[in-house]
Amino acid sequence: MTGFERQWQARFERSATRHQSDHLVSGWSATGLRRRVAIFEELLDRGFVPARARVLELGCGAGTYVRLLAKRGYPVIGLDYSVPSLARAVAAGLPHAGRYVAGDASRLPFRDRRFEVVTCIGVFQALERTETVLGEIARVLEPSGVTVVETLNPWSLLASARRLGAFVRRQPTRLRYSSPGAVERTMVSRGIQPIRRVRIMLPPRSLPRLERTLGRPWLRRTLEVVPGIRAVAPQAYWIVGVKQ
Repeated sequence: MTGFERQWQARFERSATRHQSDHLVSGWSATGLRRRVAIFEELLDRGFVPARARVLELGCGAGTYVRLLAKRGYPVIGLDYSVPSLARAVAAGLPHAGRYVAGDASRLPFRDRRFEVVTCIGVFQALERTETVLGEIARVLEPSGVTVVETLNPWSLLASARRLGAFVRRQPTRLRYSSPGAVERTMVSRGIQPIRRVRIMLPPRSLPRLERTLGRPWLRRTLEVVPGIRAVAPQAYWIVGVKQ
């Protein structure tokens, strides 16, 4: 684990010690987590995640997605390197609502081909290198298994503002941004074929009331077809892939 990654681990541990709400433990805004959960439920409803599949939620934080999957009948394990975050997840869970394991995403404590689905949301921005983790995801996925990974959009307006602020202050950026194309190429090199990109578009923290508007299908379709806006509007991408 690099120094950058250790700083993030310590940050997550502090957040879980100080806060109880899932979004604060994970470092999202309330709106950001709520939108991600809604989009995840859409993927489940559309069948991208096979029913009753064995799922690993990699970087589970306070267990938001673990509880959601367990309620839908999935046998699910949540893994995180922040023990205080796992304690929050266990405290918030229901009986038989998933299991939790402390571990490092770059050295997963599971045998090969253990899972049919691996989700990895809100993790890549806290990694120095994503290649090792994608390799581990591929290793523990069974053939034809599905993964959903998130990467922050390096071309978004928010990312550009953050990089400019870091440059002015002569400080390194606190987040890692990887283009979806770069992530997809790495997935292919690890034997995972990308099949879908999902744009994650969120309102500014100062304008949370825009959340409902951004969730409307007509606006989402409009933002996805206008070339310039399509590139800068999403704060992140979810990439769905299938192991070959």
